[in-house]
Amino acid sequence: MALITQTLRLGNIQALRGIAVLAVVLTHLLSVERKYAGDRLLGDVFNVGLSGVDLFFAISGFVMVYVAWRNAEGWRASLSFLFARIGRIYPLYWLVSLVVLGIWLIRPDMVFASNTQVSLIRSFALFPYKYPPLLAVGWTLIHEMYFYLVFAGLIFLPMPFRKWGLVLWGVLVLGGFLMGAGDHGAVLRLLTHPLSFEFMGGALAALAYRRFDGRGWKTALVLGGLWFGVAGMIAMNMGLSFWETWPRAASFAPAASLIVYGAAGAERAGFYFNRLLVWLGDQSYALYLTHVLSLSAAGRLWAVFAREGIMDNLLMLPLLLCLAIFAGEVTHRLVEMPLLGAVKRLRRRLF
Repeated sequence: MALITQTLRLGNIQALRGIAVLAVVLTHLLSVERKYAGDRLLGDVFNVGLSGVDLFFAISGFVMVYVAWRNAEGWRASLSFLFARIGRIYPLYWLVSLVVLGIWLIRPDMVFASNTQVSLIRSFALFPYKYPPLLAVGWTLIHEMYFYLVFAGLIFLPMPFRKWGLVLWGVLVLGGFLMGAGDHGAVLRLLTHPLSFEFMGGALAALAYRRFDGRGWKTALVLGGLWFGVAGMIAMNMGLSFWETWPRAASFAPAASLIVYGAAGAERAGFYFNRLLVWLGDQSYALYLTHVLSLSAAGRLWAVFAREGIMDNLLMLPLLLCLAIFAGEVTHRLVEMPLLGAVKRLRRRLF
């Protein structure tokens, strides 16, 4: 098993991150076009890009198990893990949120079109609340941090009990959801949210990868892709309500888990995904945090000279996409990477 850890570099998993973030960006590009262009070129099918979040969650489950499942037990290992994840998530999130805060203080309508009820403390802490965080995409990071806390608890356990801890988490989430615990506040809603099963699915995919060495990866990719396509059609048929309901997790969790397993198995077999997707995956967190800002700013400029017909759409949509990716890359290179380097150095000193 140690050999697997040494040979798999997770390049294909990074490529999946690139696909996931590109899907989310395209969905928000659709929103920008509708708001500022006057005409529509992109169809409703692009709303399915919201499933990029579901793929992100499965990837997180896979990667955490793959890199940390065999860590030594005890509080020190748990604290070291949490420090690394906090250092990965919060610093860049705080910086981008400060930019949004500056805009919100001057023009609240530019941040929230209708709802300006926001808790700054909860937003910056990524603590569950009945309203979205100031940086709206932060709602997914609230789920991420919840998963990291649970996973830190699993690492605390001796190795033979960790799988049972994962099973117990699933039972508690399912039981709480079926009993309607989420109706009694934002914290309980997070603790019993069905999207947690997407992290669990990714975690199970990693355990399966370690058990079977990625065998059957072609079948997993085909089945996962087909399942993902069916889930997308269900989402289109149900409309936007699909994304707030149990069917979302039930539809995308198995599909994303199969795809993640297949991608890892493909890499082990010597089949590597496109390098451009890996590049997008490397900057995916920075792009995810900044793309709404960059797209919204460019969209407002677009609105100034938007004309009837789709000619300006044909020009501006690719331009806005490139602009968002450029902003993500600059943020990744100049801000995120130095921050991560500082966090790693501090972690080595402390742990």
